[in-house]
Amino acid sequence: MGQALVAQLLPVLEKMEWSGVEEPTTNGAIVFKTAIDQIDSFRGNPQVLGTALRTLRTGDSLPYAFAGVAYILLAAAAEHDGSYDSAGLDAALDWLERAQEFSPELTDINLIEPLIYIFGDRLDDARLVLDYLHEQDPYNYYLHRAEMYYWQQAGDLEQALDWNQQAMAQAETVPQRLRLKSVAARLHLQAGDLDQALTTYKEALHFDPDNAWLCHQISLLHLQREEIAEAAQFNDRALKLQPDFPPALQLHEQLNSDERSAGLLGRIFG
Repeated sequence: MGQALVAQLLPVLEKMEWSGVEEPTTNGAIVFKTAIDQIDSFRGNPQVLGTALRTLRTGDSLPYAFAGVAYILLAAAAEHDGSYDSAGLDAALDWLERAQEFSPELTDINLIEPLIYIFGDRLDDARLVLDYLHEQDPYNYYLHRAEMYYWQQAGDLEQALDWNQQAMAQAETVPQRLRLKSVAARLHLQAGDLDQALTTYKEALHFDPDNAWLCHQISLLHLQREEIAEAAQFNDRALKLQPDFPPALQLHEQLNSDERSAGLLGRIFG
């Protein structure tokens, strides 16, 4: 992810030819939201972003298509440590500005701008845009979600959780609600509430039992609580769902190594 993925994407995107009208269309909006949902499911697998890019190319509206590309680059720019590649953020803003030249007042497009600022740690710029968008469309799901990320980045986890709940109330689909549950779990974890984080992840898994990423997160939390059997159980479940999931494979090796070490110590000191 991050720098390497952005470096692969940029030349491909610049060579692409785009067709469509310069106005927002109903079809363009539907395709855009479909692609956004696909991008939001990105967990490091570049094929997910490739699918979203192909989806965007089925639309007939250039502003929606270019905004979708901006969102792809924003997702791709995320590094494993939570930082964002600056070249990816710059490219995302460039593609967004292309979209805004055609449709400067379209809220769903403009909401990508504060996200770029938030993840680029430009919180003052993000605040200005968010305040403006609240005047335009105060009940927008994506706006409430952006506020959640803003307050998370600002370090106010209580405010972030409050906006998480407000976004939940505005969410239109089950996948949107599930992703918000996952973010809420991360916020609880960031706040040091391991028990609530684990409970929230398991609530999300209840509604999405075939989600390998959720199983992996639960496995990690059990390991952090030194509940090795439970960690192994959810690790096995993650790998059954997605046998080539790299983080789960790494955890599997760690768990096996720990088990072998414990067995050796047992034989030595038993």
